[in-house]
Amino acid sequence: MTIIQQSGAVRWVWDDEGMVTVTLDDPGRTANMINRRHHDGLDACLDDLTAGLDRLRGVVVTSAKRSFVAGPEFEPGEITPDEAAGTYDLLVPIRDQARRLETLGRPVAAALNGSALGGGFELALACHYRVGSADPAVIWSLAESAMGIIPGGGGVVRVTRMAGIAATVLDIVGPGTVFHPARALAAGLVDELADDVVAAARAWVLRQPAGRFVQRWERPGYVLPGGIGEPPGLADEVRHRSAGSPVRALHAVLEVAVRSASAPPEKAFDIETAAFRTLLSAPEVPALGHLFFALRTVAGPLSPSPATGAASAGTVLRQFPQIVANPLAAVFFPADAPLVEISGADVDDAARAVRAEGAIPVVIRGSDISFVQTLLDAGPDPRAMTAAARRALDAGLTVDPVGADVASVLAAGFPPWTGGVLHHLSGAAH
Repeated sequence: MTIIQQSGAVRWVWDDEGMVTVTLDDPGRTANMINRRHHDGLDACLDDLTAGLDRLRGVVVTSAKRSFVAGPEFEPGEITPDEAAGTYDLLVPIRDQARRLETLGRPVAAALNGSALGGGFELALACHYRVGSADPAVIWSLAESAMGIIPGGGGVVRVTRMAGIAATVLDIVGPGTVFHPARALAAGLVDELADDVVAAARAWVLRQPAGRFVQRWERPGYVLPGGIGEPPGLADEVRHRSAGSPVRALHAVLEVAVRSASAPPEKAFDIETAAFRTLLSAPEVPALGHLFFALRTVAGPLSPSPATGAASAGTVLRQFPQIVANPLAAVFFPADAPLVEISGADVDDAARAVRAEGAIPVVIRGSDISFVQTLLDAGPDPRAMTAAARRALDAGLTVDPVGADVASVLAAGFPPWTGGVLHHLSGAAH
């Protein structure tokens, strides 16, 4: 007999074989986010699974949304900065929930039907197996380092155990790399790609032997890739990559990976969470958070805009390449997406067309001054760029603020930890 239960943002279904399909479905949202509804629903689900452990064969965790959890597909305005910041209050409860799922004693597979970022991907890592969508547009990432922080819910610990210290620091968590399906499979972050991820995840669970099931790196004889000691030269490479930046996230990933590699899991998770909380109070974090939401706002909804045709004769378009490979930008835009300044007539229609074509629009009104070129001509010194931006504004340049902040970082190389040149100017004014 099929039994369907629902609590908060989680629905779970028991079938006759003892399989439970857990579906994340935050009511009224286009995407699932880590929030109180998610926490309370998963808590109720885990209580039920634990109570029925004798008849539980295994678990598949998936999503009813286009993404898995915290993908880039939520609409602007659905998730406010205050709500996003509030998830930090749930950090330890969510972390401990993931551990509870991981140690349930039955095989748990994540069916990643779409993108998963941050805490959403940390939940997937706590599962014993991950089946990812083969859609090349899907992304998976622990991109927190681009916001000046690190994963705090077990992401560093689990990636270290899966991939080793060096890969965690230099290739996966440290740079906040955004993985598309083929690259994620090659890196071992997902175990399989499939068109029907739920069916593939279910098939994997049913292939596992009956009885108690444990995470692969907690089985006797498991050897951490590369060993538990700090690889020679790794600290020097971290210092080299961090030169000139006040952001300490990469150093923190190194410290957590090295210290947690030989620690028991619960101690390892505490090491990670403590490092996360230390970084959260760093003065650069608010500006990096501003840049994240600026990127989100410029990206807009991922659904295609209505056909707009070519720009009108009175519209001026100036195109600039990205010169900074920012991990957060890769969450929302193609890696090689150019920035396009739009001025003159019909700028709003042109901006929608530019975005629909995969480029990053920056709208300028009532002026023929190029904002990006102004910064490039003044650069690369940030103080000279700031002064040039101030002069351009005083001369009548009116530019979309969030677009200008994105453009100043990606196309002009303004330091991302200032949040963008206009955000920097606004902060300096206060």
